[in-house]
Amino acid sequence: MSYELSDELSHSATSPRPYRWIERLLLIIFLFCLLIGLAALALLLVVRNSAQPSLNVDVLRSVRTNWITPQIALRQLSGDPAAALAAQTMQAGYLETTRAILTFATDISPVERSARLNSLARAYLAAGQRDTAGQVYVQVVSAAILEDAIPLTERAHLLKLSADGLHQAGFEDAALDAAVQALRIAVQASGLLPAQRSALFTDLRAIVEQFDHSHPDVERLRLQLREYARNPYLTGAGLIVTPTLATLPQQIAYDSLTQETIAARQQAARILADRIAFTGGVDIEPERQALAQALLEEDQARTRFYQNPGELSRAQQLWLQLDRRAWLVEKVRIALQGYGISILPAWEMQLHDLLNELNANSVFLNSLMTAFAAERPARTEQLLLQVESHHWAAAQAMRGLYPNAPTADISELLRGLQEELRRQGTPLALPVIFDPAATPPGFRIQAVP
Repeated sequence: MSYELSDELSHSATSPRPYRWIERLLLIIFLFCLLIGLAALALLLVVRNSAQPSLNVDVLRSVRTNWITPQIALRQLSGDPAAALAAQTMQAGYLETTRAILTFATDISPVERSARLNSLARAYLAAGQRDTAGQVYVQVVSAAILEDAIPLTERAHLLKLSADGLHQAGFEDAALDAAVQALRIAVQASGLLPAQRSALFTDLRAIVEQFDHSHPDVERLRLQLREYARNPYLTGAGLIVTPTLATLPQQIAYDSLTQETIAARQQAARILADRIAFTGGVDIEPERQALAQALLEEDQARTRFYQNPGELSRAQQLWLQLDRRAWLVEKVRIALQGYGISILPAWEMQLHDLLNELNANSVFLNSLMTAFAAERPARTEQLLLQVESHHWAAAQAMRGLYPNAPTADISELLRGLQEELRRQGTPLALPVIFDPAATPPGFRIQAVP
């Protein structure tokens, strides 16, 4: 017997379930909400990462110009020596003004500048500005590694203090990196007495003991320091670069027009600084315009002087280019409002071109410095002077004063020179190359066998 489905049953079996469109709608809504949630999570991670402090910053632009005290900073434009002004602002607690002076200064010796930077970093740390302290400590580390004019014991001391400061600021990897650099100077440098090495090892041990012991590199460093502290009687081998570059330039006199415009600019800067101090920064436009005009006239006079200096020796050419460099750095500082005030908006609009000029000047100066090496009688002296000139270029790059510096090329040039010194039996005690894996990336002293 066979039965046929009724029309009602047949219809219910073949028709779609009721409310299926509601299920699909709910599924779409769920997926949409899921996407929104994932996007929100990604945004949160991006914001958190961007909010995390970074040591790898643009050195020039990291100066917080709105925190600079212009009536004090302008004293440098009025002729006050940068070193003395940095000491005064530091003592008075104008930290960002001090930072601006030390960042852009070209006439402070490496020894004094590094010491001032270390004091500034400690002051930022005491003020609770840990991120800024870390950034300044990075500048101390670079100076201690690359500035050949700083004595060895002072370089190791600066690295030791930087390791401690970076640890207190919360930058553990950078602190470990600085401690390793200090250790390499203490172990590899020739000329250090056992008592000096012992003191360095003892101080470093006390600092590293504060680090995270779970980090394998920290534990390895602790063991090394313990062994070296037991036996500080090391005989470091290898050559140390003797600073020579500072003795090479031969100064020439400015022409009368340049001297007059410099004096006019200094007077205009002094008047503006006094006006800001008197009015609190209001009603200063006439004085600002006067300083801007004085700067433009000085720039024109300097341009003529740099382009037509007459017959010069190589030593005089070196001085001329260094002086031109100092003026370019001054223009960049003004363009970045590095005196805490907008002085010359036209230069602010030309910042890109000014940085390109500074870059070209750095390239030319480096080549001019290395050209002096050919005049040295011995090959070792030639190589050492070339190494020193590339150390200078590397230091300028780390300061931000060699924009777009080819750090990889500088590193390879240093590597080649250091290898040639090694092959001829006179290796460097403290060979330096660029380490992209360092914290932050930069030039680092390499371990030697």
